[in-house]
Parts: sequence; C-alpha cells; structure tokens
Amino acid sequence: MAANEHKNLSSANRHNPKGFETATNNTVLSKDIGTSATGTDGNLEWKGKAYMGVTNYKMQGFTTGAANYYYGEDIADTKSPYEMALDYGNSAVASGSITVSNLFRIGQGCVIPETAAVTSISGWITSSGGYDVTIAICKATPTADDTTAIVPVVVDEITVAGLSNNNKMVRINETTITTAALAAGDIIFPMIKEATAGSTIYMNLAIQTTTF
Repeated sequence: MAANEHKNLSSANRHNPKGFETATNNTVLSKDIGTSATGTDGNLEWKGKAYMGVTNYKMQGFTTGAANYYYGEDIADTKSPYEMALDYGNSAVASGSITVSNLFRIGQGCVIPETAAVTSISGWITSSGGYDVTIAICKATPTADDTTAIVPVVVDEITVAGLSNNNKMVRINETTITTAALAAGDIIFPMIKEATAGSTIYMNLAIQTTTF
C-alpha cells in the first residue's frame, strides 16, 4: 500500500469535501434523492441543519375570542384538548401566571424531550369575526417539587385579521421566532386573544423544532 493514501494524510494535507468553500454556514453535506431505481445516483448537496432532527408538534383548538388570553382546558374536561376556555386573566403573557396543576393539565401542552429551537409556526385559523386575532405560542419551564405558579415566556406572537367566516381560512407561516430556544422538559402550548371579543375562532397549527 502507498504511504500517501488519503487515509494516511494528516489533516493539514487533506482537502475539504466538494462544495465546502461555497456552502453556507450551519449546513451539512448530504446526498439528494436522485432518479435511479437503486437509489444510489444522487448528487452531493449542502443542506441546512434545520432539516436535520426536525420535530413537529400539532396544536389544534377553538375558543370564543376575548380581550384576555385564553388557553386549553384541563385534560379531565370532556372538550379537552380542543376547547380553549380558561381565562389567563391578562392580555399580556408576561403579566400573568399559571398554577402548576393548570399548566400540567393543559390538553394541548407538549413536553419538549431535548434541547431544541423553534424554526417555524405554520397552519391556519378561521374566525367568525373580522377582528385581529393574536395567537401566542408559549413555553413554561417547570421546577420539580415546587408549587410556585409559572410565568410563561412567549416563543412567538402572531396577529392576523379574521375574515368573518369560518369557511375562510387565514394562512399562518411564521419563520422569524422571537424566543426560539427550548430546554428539555419545557412545556409549549398556545393561547389566543381577540381585539374585539365574541368571535368563534378555530386554529390548526404545527410548531416545528430542530435539535442543536
């Protein structure tokens, strides 16, 4: 065997993989899908890390709009996890708190299993009214063996105008996230408020995260 085989070269004498110099930061080298029946003829490509380790969390529910934020019913309620009828008591997330028992039992609450970041919030809402509807995706960081009420943190707030018809959907496609970082054990959940109360509002969202 020749001493100058690639496997025997030191790091300083090895070249970077194809396309490395022009690839954007925070990407990884992969192989595209190709066209052959054997699935082996794909080309090398650099893909963003956001495409690796992606998880989607479904959040779906309905509420009657109010000036305060409302969040999902207790899992013991017969309309859980869809009905969002618990009054947060405030129109600003930072101004209120949720008891540990209420937080733990929100029907739409999703526990994050690993350190991650929210990369997008996508889906639809409908409203019987024509007023602004604001959805807050929130996170809460519980502490074991602690009864202190928890102040949620806004991951992102999205405001859209209702179309006065529950047969008309409003698209949500948010990729600029206010507070993207999530810790293992965090609970994420939605809250909804309306500029002028009284509309019947439905939402169906997917919250996408990627691991670090």
